Amino acid sequence: MSQVTPRSLTLRYVVALGLIALLSIVSHFVLTETLRANEGAAAIINMSGRQRMLSQRISALADDLHRGDEEVREPLETAVRQFADAHRELVRLASRKEGASVAERRLHDVYYGPAEIDRLARRFLDAAEAEIALPRGGHGAAAADEIGNLRTLSVLSRGPLLGGLEEVVAIHQSVSELRAQQMERIQWGILAIVLLTLTFEALFIFRPMVRRISVYVGQLLDLADHDYLTGMLNRRAFTARAETEIQRARRHDRAMSLLLLDVDHFKQVNDVHGHLAGDEVLCGIAQILDMQGRREDLVGRIGGEEFAILLPETSLAGAIDVADRVREAVAGEPFTAGGKALSVTLSVGVAEVDRTSPRGVVTAMGRADQMLYRAKNAGRNCVRPFRGAILPLRNAAKGLEPVLAAPPVLGASAEGPV
Repeated sequence: MSQVTPRSLTLRYVVALGLIALLSIVSHFVLTETLRANEGAAAIINMSGRQRMLSQRISALADDLHRGDEEVREPLETAVRQFADAHRELVRLASRKEGASVAERRLHDVYYGPAEIDRLARRFLDAAEAEIALPRGGHGAAAADEIGNLRTLSVLSRGPLLGGLEEVVAIHQSVSELRAQQMERIQWGILAIVLLTLTFEALFIFRPMVRRISVYVGQLLDLADHDYLTGMLNRRAFTARAETEIQRARRHDRAMSLLLLDVDHFKQVNDVHGHLAGDEVLCGIAQILDMQGRREDLVGRIGGEEFAILLPETSLAGAIDVADRVREAVAGEPFTAGGKALSVTLSVGVAEVDRTSPRGVVTAMGRADQMLYRAKNAGRNCVRPFRGAILPLRNAAKGLEPVLAAPPVLGASAEGPV
């Protein structure tokens, strides 16, 4: 797959299309030639068949002319002329030797071999033309010639000439059938090549192309869903998947909680140690969150230094334990920048998801964000859970702070870490 480049795929595709186009053109010409050959063969067979009919007609008209019916002279002359024209055309076809098939060589033998159809036909024409030229009512030699011509016409039209013309018709039919079979084989060959070409395209062009496109689409979807720095879910993907998980929890009536985590004094890390050090800190925290979480937990980076964890089948008490464990893991991790040790801590807001709310994700994130703000104001590096309704904001010594209806006291001090 890696060796199949877009250029090679394009080249294969163009070659395959060119081959199909060429085969289509060849097929068109073959079909045209087949139709032309069938039309020509039908005309020749018809011409050969007419020769038999004309020979009978000429013999009958000559007999009527001999009896004194002058009205048949013109039809007799027309029939003789048609017979002569057709004979010349058939002789021309029978004279072909180069590239001739077995049937066509048989046709030549019939005209010029022992059957002597050419000689018999010329003799027949000579007798008919002589009969037309003789004066009517002659005596002596003229009458004898007239009787001889009529006898010749009668014998030839019912004997060897008739049999030879029937054989000519049969040979032309066999030649036509042979050519039709050849054209049919060519057509089947072209069809087989087209099918093989389409199979080649499917196996060696479209399948690699679809695979490559699938890989690219997967990569694009992965880039669209994950943070470029930490590889975690971004805010959009985290929110979408969290909503799906909340719907599942609502359907099965199972608890679910949400953590919002923020790196304390992260701006100082960037300002003092540089943004590369800040990126290393974020990547390190992402690894800790990934190791501390369960397989079914959703972990995402939803802001610059802000992370979120969705905990399925976890009550508020269990979420508090997870939050505190993560906070301690980050606080105990030795971060360094430029060879200097860094002290990195997290502030965490915790909220249990309200499964009755139609906006479960938004509501939970709003509550956890309020608790995260409270943890910041409580001195950072601590966990604050949402346990009741949030009253309107009021002024406090440390700034604006949401007031809980029943503020919890976690750990040794309300302002210290849990």
